[in-house]
Amino acid sequence: MNGVISNVSASGASITFDAFIPLGKKLSLSFKLREGANIKDITASVIRVQDLQDSFQIALEFINITGEARESIENVINDIYFLKGVKLFANISHDEAISLKGMGKDVKYKAEDVIFTEDSEGDSFYAVISGKVRITKKSNIDDKNDEVLALIRESEFFGEMALFNEGKRSANAIAHSDCVLFVLTVDDFNRLDNENHKLAVRILVEFIKTLARRLRNMNQEMVDLLFSETPIRDVNEGKKP
Repeated sequence: MNGVISNVSASGASITFDAFIPLGKKLSLSFKLREGANIKDITASVIRVQDLQDSFQIALEFINITGEARESIENVINDIYFLKGVKLFANISHDEAISLKGMGKDVKYKAEDVIFTEDSEGDSFYAVISGKVRITKKSNIDDKNDEVLALIRESEFFGEMALFNEGKRSANAIAHSDCVLFVLTVDDFNRLDNENHKLAVRILVEFIKTLARRLRNMNQEMVDLLFSETPIRDVNEGKKP
C-alpha cells in the first residue's frame, strides 16, 4: 500500500492513504525522506484517523525504530528547522525545506578562513548553520586595515545578491570563528528553478522583501544622521527687535 508521508518525527508520522485503516493496526513502513535518507522496515501503530473525503490521513506512532533510522530522521528535522529559521525561507513548507536543503551543501570553515573577497565574482548564497562570519570592507581612511561592517550569526545569511544579480562582491566575508555554512550556488538555484519554479519564485519574493526592508532601514539611518548633525537655528536669531 502506497501513501504520502508528512510531519515526520523521531516518534511518528502522518501518512495519507486512499483506503481506511482502523485504529491500532500495525504497519511496516519504508520511505525516503531525501537523497541518502532511506528509512526501512519501521513498525508503526495507527493512533488517529481523519477522513479527508477522498482519502484518509493516518497518524502513526513508531513502535520499533533502529538508531540509524532515528538519527536520519532527526538530521532531516534539524535541517528543516534550520532553514525555516532563516528569514528568507521562513514561509516554505517542510517538504520544500527538504528539497531546498538537498540542492545545496554544508561547508566547514576554520576561524579566519576567507570565504570570499571584495571584488571577486559572486556565485553563492550562504546561511550560517553554526559559528559566526565577519563582513569587512576596505577602509576609506586607512588602506592597510579593513572596516568591519557586520557580524553574521546562526540562522542569518549573506551573499544573496549573487543568486539574482551577476557582479562582483562588494565586501569580504571571513570566518570569525569555526563555522558551518549552508551554501547554495547560482547553478543550484537555477536547478531549483527548473525543478520547483514555484519555490524559486517564493524565495525571490522574500528576497525582494528583505531588500526593501534594508533600504528602508538605510534611509531611516540617513535621515536620523542628517537631523542629528544639523543644528537647529532660530530664524529670528541676530535680528534686532
